[in-house]
Amino acid sequence: MRAYRVDEVDGETVLASHAVEAMAAFKAAQKALGAEVTLRGGAGKWIRVVELNDKPPTRLHPGVFEFRIVGRKG
Repeated sequence: MRAYRVDEVDGETVLASHAVEAMAAFKAAQKALGAEVTLRGGAGKWIRVVELNDKPPTRLHPGVFEFRIVGRKG
């Protein structure tokens, strides 16, 4: 399991943060929020997932992911 920080964001303001352990970033978001997520796609209210590890991010393994809750448009 990997450690993640899941932030609920409205525009640029962080509303809440959660510490979660999961196998993947999208699973961490789902576990923290209790809802299905999909890619952000420009949504105003969105979810930032930051992988907490010692490895520097790369193009193939970015370390920061952006999602939105399925069904929420903005």
